[in-house]
Amino acid sequence: MDYPQSGLEENYCRTPDEDSEGTWCYTTDSATRWEYCDLSSGCAGGTTTPTTGGTGTGDGTCGVPAISPNRNRIVGGQDAKQGSWPWQVSMIRQGSHVCGGSIIAPNWIVTAAHCVDSDLSPSQWTIRVGSHRRQNTDSTQRDHAVSRVIMHERYSMSLSDDNDNDIALMKLSSSITFDDYASPVCLPTVDAPDGAMCYTTGWGSTGGIFGQLPNILQQGKVPVVSRSTCNSGSYYNGEITDNMICAGYTQGGIDSCQGDSGGPFVCEYSGQWTLDGVVSWGTGCAQAYKPGVYTRVTNYISWINDKMATN
Repeated sequence: MDYPQSGLEENYCRTPDEDSEGTWCYTTDSATRWEYCDLSSGCAGGTTTPTTGGTGTGDGTCGVPAISPNRNRIVGGQDAKQGSWPWQVSMIRQGSHVCGGSIIAPNWIVTAAHCVDSDLSPSQWTIRVGSHRRQNTDSTQRDHAVSRVIMHERYSMSLSDDNDNDIALMKLSSSITFDDYASPVCLPTVDAPDGAMCYTTGWGSTGGIFGQLPNILQQGKVPVVSRSTCNSGSYYNGEITDNMICAGYTQGGIDSCQGDSGGPFVCEYSGQWTLDGVVSWGTGCAQAYKPGVYTRVTNYISWINDKMATN
């Protein structure tokens, strides 16, 4: 029997989030979302199954924050621990936070195409790294000018209205000095498996589309939803392409929202975090049967590498 709101098939014991406390599972008790497993009997009659995934690529330092993130499984988002998502950046235009992005190299940021399609002029953008508070100055933050904005050639929301190929790169005018509060995330080598528990982070609205933006960086933990489920009639009814990932709970409650766009959706494999998705779109925020939709980064590795090599 499936837990009806988990987004995971069956109530197997698993550790997709590398929980140091032990193996856990979703339960069939609607009052108890999850519990740790007694492996002698399993969880509510479930069995154990291995979690598979890929290791990250990069220079050996990617995807390993010096400050470990808080991994609590809670309903709703929560304040992130400062420095625990060091690849998160704030994209600033005219003095205000507009979108998020992810550090992948000393001079390169990955974000969403829809964040930059209205303003491709590099001089209009500032990339802030090492930031924790949106409205305050942190001693760890540093600002970088942008020298190049590269939007995916096949992205055109105004023409297709399907949000496909929603990815862009920003080249910085100066290299980021990596430290505990600013470091790169790994690029993925394989897709995150359905049901994997991953994280989305950002300074987006915590109260729906028209809600206020938080001051402190937020994090939310959500399961990957299969494409077939996400394309079903009660979800997005065929709108999800192979270039997209869905992640969220059937009942809603945790999601990326306005202001999170372009930011990271990361999953952990063998102690390294990989950028499996880029915050792209969704219907409302944290609504039932409307999980967040993310650009599937594995489909753009060649594009990313080519643009970085030739620009």
